[in-house]
Amino acid sequence: SSGINAEYGHCTNCTNCTFSVGPISGSLFLENCYDSTYHVTCQQARIHTTHSATFYIHVTSKAIIEDSKDLKFGKRAEFYEGYESDLVDAGLGETNNWNDVDDFNWLSKDPSPNWRTI
Repeated sequence: SSGINAEYGHCTNCTNCTFSVGPISGSLFLENCYDSTYHVTCQQARIHTTHSATFYIHVTSKAIIEDSKDLKFGKRAEFYEGYESDLVDAGLGETNNWNDVDDFNWLSKDPSPNWRTI
């Protein structure tokens, strides 16, 4: 175990970055991020005004996007020694809704054009 339990994560104005973080017990909040890759585990992901980003995610509720486009979501596959115990310490279970994304700008029953699975 890393001994670190983040309650939230916040990233603003990131371009051409790669992030890999341990479990976040609460929300991840991203805004104004471009051309970046995220390896993250969290209870909820809120993504605003973000473009051309790739997420390898383990999220126990769901990801929410708004004013974003060209987002790709895949199941988190990058782990580290002690990850499983950090997951338990953060109060996050095995439930992973990595491909359940709500697009607040797309209210149609048709699939959103702003994100896709990989």
